[in-house]
Amino acid sequence: MLVAAAIGVAGSLVVVPLTYLQVFAGIAHVYLVAATLGLWFLQCVVPLIVVRKPGASLIACLAMGVVSAATTPFGVAAIGALIMEGLLIELPFMVTLYRRWTRPQFVASAMLFSAMMGTMAPRAVGVNSPTTPMTLISFGVALASSLVFLVLGFAVAKGLRSREVTR
Repeated sequence: MLVAAAIGVAGSLVVVPLTYLQVFAGIAHVYLVAATLGLWFLQCVVPLIVVRKPGASLIACLAMGVVSAATTPFGVAAIGALIMEGLLIELPFMVTLYRRWTRPQFVASAMLFSAMMGTMAPRAVGVNSPTTPMTLISFGVALASSLVFLVLGFAVAKGLRSREVTR
């Protein structure tokens, strides 16, 4: 589980600047924020892909949350938000009591994450009453981004394993 925590701290190198990018992307357009959600997903799912143990994503997200709390304007709220993201990503594995680690479960994680975070994107940038099409498009953009970064996550995990970084 130390590997998961280390991945979480390393993920902070992406998440902290990403937080500031999303603030500025929100000024430009809600769909840009939705498109960046795949990067958030990547940081939270790689520990599960690499470690394949219950709680790996939660531990990594907690580590990212602590770093984010100290370095972003969201403060302590970042910890809760990232723990929620880790929980969403682990749900498809919790359902099977962590007995199975299949690609469809990882895709389900991407779908859950995108459904929650993508549909919240319009409100996150200040759209008080988002239309149904705007919400659905935000979900679709977030899902596409998350799936692209899921493929990248599998490649990263394969590279880490082949270099025996995780041992």
